[in-house]
Order: sequence, then structure tokens, then C-alpha cells
Amino acid sequence: MKFKAVIFDFGNVIINIEFQRIYQTFAKFTSKSPAYIEKKITEDQIFRRYESGQFTDEEFREVIRQTLGFPLSDHEVDTAWNAILLDIPSDRIDLIHNIRQKYPVYLLSNTNNIHITASNNYLKKAHGINNLDLLFDKLYLSYEMGLWKPDAEIYREVLRANKLQPNEVIFFDDNHHNIESAKAIGMQTILVEPPTSIVEYCKNIF
Repeated sequence: MKFKAVIFDFGNVIINIEFQRIYQTFAKFTSKSPAYIEKKITEDQIFRRYESGQFTDEEFREVIRQTLGFPLSDHEVDTAWNAILLDIPSDRIDLIHNIRQKYPVYLLSNTNNIHITASNNYLKKAHGINNLDLLFDKLYLSYEMGLWKPDAEIYREVLRANKLQPNEVIFFDDNHHNIESAKAIGMQTILVEPPTSIVEYCKNIF
């Protein structure tokens, strides 16, 4: 494979995540079932709306309160929302450092400010790295861009910003739809399927 740049997704590629923990934690705070919580959050497309920049952190918290019909505090909303985030193994950080010696490495993630803030706090505490900006050449975050994977425009924006052609990039993501849309515009892609680590996928590439 020949390429000039590397793009990594964040969740389940760099940081381990578990969606169900969000619903389980909200359930504990509200005494409503995790299945009910998941249904309401999914039906209202809260992930997509928040992570494509449609509302601020404060508006998001109020949307959660209204959607779940429960007077959650800001701290409770953030705690449940961040329950999805697990850990970033040190070998993945080493991998990024090693790849950056040869290629620019970008992060492209459907994410939100609350998760990025929590991830930066984790990085500093667990690995002594102040923030994600220090790990990558550039962060491309959906909520800042007003765009969302798998929409093709989010990939085109990253390519334009770095004067890259689609076939000059290798893109790693754990979501089949994201991979297919990137592939459709000509990007080279790798579907990451946990529990296999990104480190394993990269052994025969870099």
C-alpha cells in the first residue's frame, strides 16, 4: 500500500469505548431501564445532533433532561455521557509516535466537546500527555466541523485542507458505513474490528 498520510478514527481505534455504559449509567441516575434510555437517545438522534455541532454543551444537557424526562444535574449528565470512554493503551500511543516519524497522522472523529475534554483529562492523568493535539498532526472533530461521518464531505474537507488526493490516504475506522463511504471516494481503508487492536492491523503496513 502506498500513501502519504494516515487518518485514524478515535473511538474503538485509539480509545476503547463501550456504548452500553452510557445507557446503564443514565439508568442508575433515573431509575429507568437501559433499554428505554437507549431507545430515547437513538430515536432523537442525540449523538448525531450533538456531534455535528447542532447545539452547545449546555443545550445538549438540557436536551438530555427533556428527552429522558428527568432533572439530571450537569455533573450527572457528563458522568453518564463520559461512561462510554474506557482507556487508551500505551502501545497505541507508541504506534502513533512511530508512524509520525514517517507520515503525518490525523484524527477524524464523530465526537463532542464533553468527550474530548474527558479524553484530554484522561491522557494527562494516565500518560502525561496534556491533550490530543500533541499526539496528532491535526484533529478533525465533527462537532467543530459541522460535518458527520459517513457523509463524504467530511472526508473531502480533510483532504482539501491537506492538499491530498483520496488515494494518497489510508483511513482506519471501526464503523462499516464510515469505511464504505471513504472507500467510495477513493480512499484506502482498513476496517478495525475490536477486540483486535489497531497495533495488530498496522504490523504489516508500517
